[in-house]
Amino acid sequence: MHGAAKSGRPISLFVLAMMNTAVVVGLEGLPEVGSFGLPLVLYYAVFTLIFFLPVGLVAAELGVGWPHDGGVYRWIREALGERWALVGIWCQWLQILIWYPTVLAVCAVSLGYVFDPTMRDVGWFMVAISLFVFWAATLVNFRGLHFSGWLTTTLLYIGTLLPVALAIVLAVWWIGSGRESAIPLEWSGLIPKIDSIGEVVGIAAIFSFLSGLEVNAVHFRHVTNPQRAIPRALLASGLLVLGISVLGALSVAVLVPIAEIDLAAGTLQVFSHVLGPLGVGWMVSVLAVLALAGMVGHIMVWVIGPTESLRVAADDGLIPPLFQRTTEGGAPRNVMLLQAIIVSLLCLLMLFLDLNRVFYFLTIASAQVYLVMYLLMFISVIVLRITQPDVPRAFVIPGGRTGLWVVAGGGGLAAVCGILIMFWPPSTQDMAMGWVWFTLPLIATFVVLVGAPLVLYCFRNPQWRGRPGMPSSDETRSAWKRMD
Repeated sequence: MHGAAKSGRPISLFVLAMMNTAVVVGLEGLPEVGSFGLPLVLYYAVFTLIFFLPVGLVAAELGVGWPHDGGVYRWIREALGERWALVGIWCQWLQILIWYPTVLAVCAVSLGYVFDPTMRDVGWFMVAISLFVFWAATLVNFRGLHFSGWLTTTLLYIGTLLPVALAIVLAVWWIGSGRESAIPLEWSGLIPKIDSIGEVVGIAAIFSFLSGLEVNAVHFRHVTNPQRAIPRALLASGLLVLGISVLGALSVAVLVPIAEIDLAAGTLQVFSHVLGPLGVGWMVSVLAVLALAGMVGHIMVWVIGPTESLRVAADDGLIPPLFQRTTEGGAPRNVMLLQAIIVSLLCLLMLFLDLNRVFYFLTIASAQVYLVMYLLMFISVIVLRITQPDVPRAFVIPGGRTGLWVVAGGGGLAAVCGILIMFWPPSTQDMAMGWVWFTLPLIATFVVLVGAPLVLYCFRNPQWRGRPGMPSSDETRSAWKRMD
């Protein structure tokens, strides 16, 4: 896939759909969604319609219209200027930053299952493994090394899609053999019973688990007949993501009582719950290794962060010289060091706070910040259709101006509603938090995270532009690239 993108060879509809699926689906979200029970089927269908597909369609039009290095940064800059472009890539980087501890927790739990599942309750073990994995990934990327597209994708497939598929098979076998499900499996159970806004907040976390399609937009220009192929690929990947995520989360809900679901270990709990009594508990260790490989694949994909965007921002003089320094391989050294230090501090929270609550808070904060970037992206596609209508686009959102406003306007409205509703403290069956320990810290976190790039922009220095510390986007066009 990497080779196709690099050489210009056409990408098939199947490959594009699988790339989209691999970058969106992850083990870390299944336990949290599984706690919703059977109504998660309806939740995912709604979120796919109002968010997942609009993101894909908008990213497709922007990706083929402005297929240059910089991605989201360049799209927003073309439409709204450098200030909001900086906000956009800042939010993209920060959501990854906040997301790391959640996926690192899954790494630590997976390794714990290889030796002793009770290790997931040992704080120092969770922190030590999380720090080791992340700093190792950082140091590897310091050398400019990267997994090729096929290897990264293979890691994601065998470490994510394979365990999820097996969990689904086990759940089906469990029910088919007459064993009791942990949730009632009745048609009436599909209808959610929402008694408070706090329950909606928990559901809104699905935004975070359906994000990421924009990272593959660079590949859309390599599709034959994009106006026809891209919508089909998005539909296929939407169905795949919906099917894998829904069935994977349901397998957790069917086999693990909601009150016992561990947000960092839910999928492995499925295997432990079923395979242990069958006398093949050793398979849990094997599957834990696979899950660890999948999580490492995710981290290796994302650890560089929006590097191409940072290079373009550096060309524009928006990044202080201190953070323009790169390694010989072209990796942004000081940005990655800062990232590793912040992630390390976040991981230390595992020593002092309930892991489930830390996991949930970081998931919500990550989703809110990411939705700010998506809101800017939705606005940008509308502005660019109006201000730059003559720019060639191999793909445009179907339906003319009406289709544009329905897709981008609807997606933007969903993003705004998602940001606002997530400030309300959750009150789901497995997670209840109050205003003092949830809403107030979340408001402070949101204001600081989104306000920081606006402050940084005010202090930008024209002399930062064109510094030799970070290669320009043109100089690195044929060099290494982050492969999602």
